Amino acid sequence: MKEILLLFLFIFSGILYAQEEEELTIRDYYLNELINTSEEKSIVDFDTEQIAWRKITVEKITSSSYSDPSFLKIAMVLHMLQYKLGDEDYLKGINAYVLELNQQKESATVAGFKESLEYHLDIDLSDFFNDWFTNKGFPSYEISWHQNEKTHVITISVKQYQSDTSVSFFEMPVPVKVSDENGASQFIRLELSEDKQSFSGMIPFIIKNVEIDPEYQLISKNNIVKSGVDQETLSTTISLYPNPAKDFLNIQNSGNAIVEKVSIFNMLGKLVIEETNPVAAINLKPLSFGIHLVKIETSEGTLHKTILKKQ
Repeated sequence: MKEILLLFLFIFSGILYAQEEEELTIRDYYLNELINTSEEKSIVDFDTEQIAWRKITVEKITSSSYSDPSFLKIAMVLHMLQYKLGDEDYLKGINAYVLELNQQKESATVAGFKESLEYHLDIDLSDFFNDWFTNKGFPSYEISWHQNEKTHVITISVKQYQSDTSVSFFEMPVPVKVSDENGASQFIRLELSEDKQSFSGMIPFIIKNVEIDPEYQLISKNNIVKSGVDQETLSTTISLYPNPAKDFLNIQNSGNAIVEKVSIFNMLGKLVIEETNPVAAINLKPLSFGIHLVKIETSEGTLHKTILKKQ
């Protein structure tokens, strides 16, 4: 596995060198990384299978002194690609691309690598390559969670913040580790595709601790975990009236959660109305007659309700 990774690291370093002729070359960045971390042999070995290596690498990439791009970031991005795709598909894609290069006697390119992976794996990787190879920055995650002690169902709401404006949202699976007071633990993989997304599922023990990406599968920093409220409680404290409604819709909030955004969709899933930090009744005149889905994003999680628009 390490030999394949090293091969592609050198391929990508050549690509980035060609793209950044007017700035420091990737070789300059790589040399700087080696000098600054020469005491860490794992850095020189580029052993992405080691958690210790990933921890050191993520800390460097997310530090205030980091300069993008770097040899280390390429190594970590390839590891994230493997985490995203899974070991089997990742190796399948790598092997297919290497075979193509050998047969065609061509040099690798980022565009060619992306195109090959998409063809052989039947997947769209445009967002991933744009976020991590073209643009800059990294995400920070804020998780709010609550577990029902009777049913053991955990509800998790995830917010994402970006360190650079070049990326509006990093669409990546997020690993979360939950554990009880006796050391039993379980990893949850959150397939994050939008901001303020909510997830729920049953965990067979009472959770005492929640950690975001403790094994450093992703490039991220300043992650926050906080206790939330039960979704049933949240749903009872936030209500919509009148329902059915004709011209206006009001939001009644008797709890501590802050309503941050209200989005109304028709039955085809098309966004019709969106209000940020609503403080007054929502005008429903743009809606057609029928049932609509209302998505309510709060500081404690996201709720989904339905309303009937009268004629």
